[in-house]
Order: sequence, then C-alpha cells, then structure tokens
Amino acid sequence: MSSKNEDPRVIRTKSLIIQALVKLTEETPYKKIKIQDITQSAELARQTFYLHYKSKDAVLVDYIDGVFDSFYHEIEGHIIASPEPGDIIAWHLFNQWLQHAEFAKLIIAADVEHLVIKSFRNYITRVMGLYIRNHSMPLNDPEALGFMVDYLAGASWMVLQRWVASDFKYPLDKLARLYSELSRPGLLSVINRGGII
Repeated sequence: MSSKNEDPRVIRTKSLIIQALVKLTEETPYKKIKIQDITQSAELARQTFYLHYKSKDAVLVDYIDGVFDSFYHEIEGHIIASPEPGDIIAWHLFNQWLQHAEFAKLIIAADVEHLVIKSFRNYITRVMGLYIRNHSMPLNDPEALGFMVDYLAGASWMVLQRWVASDFKYPLDKLARLYSELSRPGLLSVINRGGII
C-alpha cells in the first residue's frame, strides 16, 4: 500500500481514500460507487484523489497490495530459513484474508476477479523469486515458472473464493494443510526434476 519512503501526508491521504472506499462498499455495490462518492466520504477534493489514484480500481488494488505486503513480510523469514517451510506459507496467506474478512466478502461481491488474480500473480512471482534466490536454484526455464505462477494464482483465488462464500467455516489450519498438500508436492517435483532449474 505505501512505501517506507513515502511522505506521511501521502500515506494519510491514501489511507483516507481506501477507508472511504471500504466504507462505501459496505452499503453500495462496488460497480455503482463513483469517484465523487469516494471523495465526499473521505472529505477530499476530487483533484486530491487524482493526485494519488487513476481510478477506484487502483484504490482497490492498493488495498489488496497492502494485504499481500503483510503476507509477504510474515512469510519472508520462513522461506529464507528453509526450502521446505511446510504449511506455514498457506496458513499466512489465508490468515491474511481472514483478518480482512469483511473486505474479502466485499471483493468477492464486487466481481473484480481480474484485479485480485493479477495481485496474486505479482505476489506469487515475488514469493517464488525469494524462494529460488535463497535456495540457490538457477532459473533455466522462466516460461515454466510463469505457468506455475498462473496455476497457483488461479488455485489460490478459487480456494479463497470458496472459503469466503462459506463464511470462513472451514478451519484455517485444515485449509492451510489441504492447500499445501495439494500444491506443494507438485511444485517441489517440478523444481527438483529441473522444470525451472
């Protein structure tokens, strides 16, 4: 959402805009929200909005990126420490969305799948890059890595969508274990047999 070097006033303004969008989505379908609604709710001028964002989708992506940034920082140490981190990565992924449960529901209802999957792709690429760099795995087939990232982005989104639709009834620990058991063996098999290395 914001970088460490960003001006505190910019961070505050972006936060007001994001909070306004989140608040508005609680009462209005996302597609019906206008920039004017966001600026009125945030008590900011329209020009101020456009200094920071090009569209309401950009605001939503910034919020999603903030969720993913938190996830990345929580798993970074686990990835660096071990080439086999177990269920912890999946646990943190789904826990981040559980911590933002109301907004996760709003994202599903808003039908902005293309934005969420794009963010999933970006962060899975980042996580895979961290894994590859820290465990000395040369990358011989970047195209295979692209397919792996797309596979994980789609699978992650579909699992998250089902979990949100069930109102998070399936226990987090069981979901993390199930997701890991489904995805980790195949990924490690590809990595170990030289699919990307």
